[in-house]
Amino acid sequence: MSLEKIDTHQHFFPKVYVDTVGMAMLAAVMPNGKAPTWSPEAAIAMMDANGIREGILSVSSGPPIPDAASLLRQCNENAAELRSRYKGRFGSFASLPLPDVDASLKEIEYCLDALHVDGFIVFTSYEGRYLGDPSFGPVFQELDRRGSVAFIHPNQPPYEIPPVAPASVLEFPFETTRTATSLIISGAVSHYRRLRFILSHAGGTLPFLVPRLALSLSMMPGLTERIGDPLAAMRAFYFDTALSAGSSTLAALAQVTDPDHILFGPDFPFAPLPAISMFGEKLEHMSVPGIDMPSVYRANAARLLGRS
Repeated sequence: MSLEKIDTHQHFFPKVYVDTVGMAMLAAVMPNGKAPTWSPEAAIAMMDANGIREGILSVSSGPPIPDAASLLRQCNENAAELRSRYKGRFGSFASLPLPDVDASLKEIEYCLDALHVDGFIVFTSYEGRYLGDPSFGPVFQELDRRGSVAFIHPNQPPYEIPPVAPASVLEFPFETTRTATSLIISGAVSHYRRLRFILSHAGGTLPFLVPRLALSLSMMPGLTERIGDPLAAMRAFYFDTALSAGSSTLAALAQVTDPDHILFGPDFPFAPLPAISMFGEKLEHMSVPGIDMPSVYRANAARLLGRS
């Protein structure tokens, strides 16, 4: 299989991170209750089997971390070392020690100027605050000034999980939808034009809810005068295909964003290898009006991340 795809949704487990959060935490977010394992060799084997040239690494969500600035600096440097050791196979979305804004601004400077990362992973909420909260404004202002990318990934919600299913099954997509809506209502999407936001898992439930959201937002006094057309704000997001390679999902996505805003992502290693192969087969044989799969596989991410 030719290696041409760029995977914008691939996680890795630096040892310092696993030693801090523990395998039990990683197992808790999985529907089967088993922690996924990771190694660069396993990642490359998965990529080779699925036609992926490059995976953009990020540390997935976890519990609050003691001395987060120091630990995440080590994670970011570990990703840079992997990029150097396996040239052309890995990129990175660096981690930020949010909600500490000052430490995050320092990490943005270091990661862009010294490590030359591709962007940053941010989570849907911190201490109960979603990303449209004005406290995050200085971080987004700096990312916008630098013309960077913010990969938005769901994390454990700030409320008690209903006893229906693990958080990753339902709450993660809902959390993505909540934080995307908060970014629209706050005006962050329309204000920070040079900052590109990627929503994980095809935007959660956002594509399905676009008509309802657009109507509701248009009824909120003074909102459209302040942020402009809500539909335009929704179209500004980028979306990945992680765990979302179904024709109904992608057909909805094709209606709410531009074709060059859809990116490929399997969600390794949280998605097991059989699931990655299954979703890959579905994408290969899927024909959805408005979606060009060669562009999804490579061209869109190459343009976003500055790849030749």
